[in-house]
Amino acid sequence: MSRDRKPSVNSTEPPVRPMDRARMLLDTPKAAKRSLNLSLRTSAIVAVTVGMGMAGLAFGDPALIPQIAPRSEIDIRVGRNKQSGRVEIYGAIGSRASVRRDKGQVVVRLPGQMQPDLGDIRANPPAGVKSVDLKSDARASELWLTIADGFETHFGREDGAVFVQIDPKALDNEKPDDGKSDGKIVVNLQDIAKTPPTSAAKPTDAADASRVNRAPSVPVVALDVASIDGGMDIFFPFEGPAAAAIFRRGDSVWVVFDQEVDLRLPGNLKDGMIVQDAQWTRNDGFTALRLKAPTAGSLSAVSEGLVWRVRVGGKPLDGHVAEVNVVRDDSSGVPGLNINLAGATRVAWIRDPSVGDRMAVVPARGPIKNLSTTRTTLEATLASTAQGAAIVHMTPDVKVNVDGDLIEISRPGGLTLSKSASGLSPSDAALAYKNALYPSLMNPDWSVTPPEGFLPRYNALQAAAADEGNLGSAAPTKARLALARFLVGQGLNYEAQGVLDLLVKTSPRGQDDPQVRGLRVLARMLTGRFEAATGDLASSQLIGDPASRLWSGYSEMKAGRYADAVKDFKFGLRALDQFPPEWRARIGSAYAFAALQQNDLVTAQAMITYAIGQAQTPLDKLGAYLVDAQIIEAQGDKARALKVYQAVARASDDGIATPAAMHAAVLAYDLKKATSAQTLAALDSLRFRWRGDNTELQLIGSMGQIYLSEGRYREALMVMKSGGQSFAGQPQATQIQASMNQTFRALFLGGMADGLQPIEALALFNDFKKDLTPIGADGDEMVRRIVRRLVDVDLLDQAAELLDYQVNHRLDGVARSSVAADLAAIYLMNHNPQKALQTLWNTRTTLLPKAVMAERRMLEARALNELNEPDKALDVLGSDTSPDADDVRADVYWNKQDYARAGAILERRLGDVWKKGGPLAPGDEGRLIRAAVAYSLQKDQPSLTRLSTRFGKFADTASAPDAVRVALAPLDGGTLNAKDFAASAAANDSFAGWVSGMKKKFRQKDDAAAKAATAAPPAKTA
Repeated sequence: MSRDRKPSVNSTEPPVRPMDRARMLLDTPKAAKRSLNLSLRTSAIVAVTVGMGMAGLAFGDPALIPQIAPRSEIDIRVGRNKQSGRVEIYGAIGSRASVRRDKGQVVVRLPGQMQPDLGDIRANPPAGVKSVDLKSDARASELWLTIADGFETHFGREDGAVFVQIDPKALDNEKPDDGKSDGKIVVNLQDIAKTPPTSAAKPTDAADASRVNRAPSVPVVALDVASIDGGMDIFFPFEGPAAAAIFRRGDSVWVVFDQEVDLRLPGNLKDGMIVQDAQWTRNDGFTALRLKAPTAGSLSAVSEGLVWRVRVGGKPLDGHVAEVNVVRDDSSGVPGLNINLAGATRVAWIRDPSVGDRMAVVPARGPIKNLSTTRTTLEATLASTAQGAAIVHMTPDVKVNVDGDLIEISRPGGLTLSKSASGLSPSDAALAYKNALYPSLMNPDWSVTPPEGFLPRYNALQAAAADEGNLGSAAPTKARLALARFLVGQGLNYEAQGVLDLLVKTSPRGQDDPQVRGLRVLARMLTGRFEAATGDLASSQLIGDPASRLWSGYSEMKAGRYADAVKDFKFGLRALDQFPPEWRARIGSAYAFAALQQNDLVTAQAMITYAIGQAQTPLDKLGAYLVDAQIIEAQGDKARALKVYQAVARASDDGIATPAAMHAAVLAYDLKKATSAQTLAALDSLRFRWRGDNTELQLIGSMGQIYLSEGRYREALMVMKSGGQSFAGQPQATQIQASMNQTFRALFLGGMADGLQPIEALALFNDFKKDLTPIGADGDEMVRRIVRRLVDVDLLDQAAELLDYQVNHRLDGVARSSVAADLAAIYLMNHNPQKALQTLWNTRTTLLPKAVMAERRMLEARALNELNEPDKALDVLGSDTSPDADDVRADVYWNKQDYARAGAILERRLGDVWKKGGPLAPGDEGRLIRAAVAYSLQKDQPSLTRLSTRFGKFADTASAPDAVRVALAPLDGGTLNAKDFAASAAANDSFAGWVSGMKKKFRQKDDAAAKAATAAPPAKTA
């Protein structure tokens, strides 16, 4: 390379020439070098000090600090070729810019206090622009472009942007350019365009023709493509030596050469599987090809003479690869980085259209030299490459310069680097991820604080993970796994879950990696999200991992699935010694508890002994002793178990002390060392001291059993109801719910509630009927039994309310019609015939059993008779001559004052009872009195004499002897004495007799249902 003193073409800021200083040092004797170096450093320090002072004066007020505009506000795009240049300004502010000429300069005025990012245009100005300056005031910023001699400018607006076109001055025979679209530079490395045409368009005028004739010809590189080893090999045959940079960024693969060539892309390049799209451009001495290949994993390259071979995806290419060396450089007085890249040529400044930022790409000659891992600082990132170097994520003031084989990365204030010799903190060895012995195993050394401190290690790991994530869905996962593992080790388990969930979302193939699934299991288990870890634990990647089976057993134990837990613990037992000591104790205690629930006392005793021996903290040891006490109790030594419970109950952690105190209280009650009142008071206080897990469920279950043993059914159901609702879905909550259902059945189907007062039983039923009434026949039978008890004590309104709900909300078909008959009967007993009639009419249906139809017919006729519709009542009865129909018919005729027919029916209902001895039944006694009264009112002495002759002997044994004697007395030539008639009618009211008979029927129905339930075989359980 030439060592003249001219500014380097790759320098990003022409006034600053650090390589001139380096050349001076190389050409100077040693003593002079030291003197010159000292003077340069002194000058740099003075300059920095003065600059800082001026900055403090200029920007003392934070409101005056200039703000760099985002690209959405001011977006400066530069087009370049060897003859012309173009500057276009886009954005909300940029599109409102104004342009003017001022003595050989072009001034672009941007309104507002936002300043543009000039890093790109200053680093590589277009042809014809000597310098770029920025002047600002309170109202606007002005971009001053100094135009070189021999160039002319045109400006205007086009496509929503302000443009400045810089062209060589036209010859005398050429027509000046009008500055419109025919002069626009299309090919632009900053804004990748589609593949250029393979042949030049026909010129439209003399000026265009002259420019085409002056354009130098470029060599043609025809690409060749082959599918080899699962990947796509792309061959670039050059006519002479060419330098290349090859790297992946996001979903794109970049191939950049240091020559302008005409690429010819074959049709099979975009196969849709590995390469989905291909775009290329050339400009400013470079050619760049961008391939969209989101699914391709590996990227490798090899230099074969004048041919570059690039493999996208598949098995990496074989060949010697030299690792690029990155070193720290403090020679300028501020930290910087140097990359030793043999064969480096110069910097290509490229704007990535998919990200929107600019990249510094440095191609290099073969053989292959790459940067295998991404290196990150706060101001710039050295991307991993397959060949050459690429610097991305740069702040605007970062400078990249190439001098021979040395790439210098610097900024005026220096890069933010650690004291590590490599320039990056911490070292790559500390950041590397190594597979764990078992995917879900937590190593004890994870929790050790890094030597450099938490924050430097975290920042480095996070930067590496971010760069890896930017590589797309086919990117490796090691950097993100290293970050997640570091977070787990430092106790940031929720943050680790976020990293792993994002990894799986952006890289779905990560789910096939046992290390990813195992680490996510670990993070979720350590935060108590046992159910969330179930999916990973059941995956095929972890099915054979013993450490994962231990976590699965731990999760099963917490969920109450003890049989499954014991199986998983047994399978994973060989990995238990690899866990940290605290988790050996916890998993050992969990295994012992699960074995205890399966009545395997031998395994339980062995595992609790192991857990106590592993426990290192007092709380872990007390937790193991709590399980040990339960094993001792199961072995029958309750007195000793009580002492252990009482000792553990004094623990400082309520999670251990509360269950110990609960077991101690229940055990003391069983040993008769505490009364039920004392035990319930202790359990109740513990219930409100510790909430939300199996301990509370056990408290609730114990309290419910004590309440039930004392007949305090309401308290038992209330306390058990709180547990069933709060812990829905948990196995122990299901057991409590089953216990409540059994208690409710025993109360209202098994007769336990018969000892309660009817109104008390009704209140208890109403409080819990919504949650505990069984569905189906049992629930209906439960309601009927309560109704019977209510009818017995004349609580007819409450009984009707229960049956009304059954009829209108629970039943249909025959059952509904049958219960509706009972409801109608209750309405009639309560002197409400209208509701009785309406109930019967609303529940009519066909194909009813004869007994139900007959009962409903009797009730309808009686209701019509009560409503003074005797004729309709007789129509309903029709030709029915059953005893019940005759009873109703007699009442209808009595209501019609047809005493002859009423008396005849009543006497017929008595039948041959007069031939038998003993007292008359209550119903027959009433019929005898009413028949005699009917004959008396009809003045039918023969019939009255017949009744007196047959039934007179029953007067002495009757329940109302005076009424019988008066009713059977002869007419004595007149009518029955009014006082005697009233007395006899009151004593033998037919309605009261009917009510008594209906109550008896309700009791008979209950007795029949009870016998049927007793005789029925037990229901099969699923």
